[in-house]
Amino acid sequence: MNNTETSPLGAESKNFFSKLTSGDFGLAKTYWLFGVVVGIVLNLIIKFTPSIGGLLVILALAVVYQVMVLLGVWRAANRYQGRKAWTILAKIAAVLGWLGVLANLGVLVEIMGYL
Repeated sequence: MNNTETSPLGAESKNFFSKLTSGDFGLAKTYWLFGVVVGIVLNLIIKFTPSIGGLLVILALAVVYQVMVLLGVWRAANRYQGRKAWTILAKIAAVLGWLGVLANLGVLVEIMGYL
């Protein structure tokens, strides 16, 4: 099946990351579950990673994941049908999240300087 076909249950056959980036999970789930909860878990993993090499790999993967979540939040906010305030707040959070991505990229560059 390609991305435009539907499964027997009627759901599109996009993969998880494609759905995440597209905002297909909806605003609340994308922001709270994939953004906040997974973000907390990633931060704990980063905090307790003992090696610089391991930290570099995990942080690089986290940055890629953050980019997908931020795109998903923005796109889900564009489709959100509820209160306009949630759309605005989600987009503000996404912009602040991009600043976090830039900070994490700076950390990556600094870690690579130690290797």
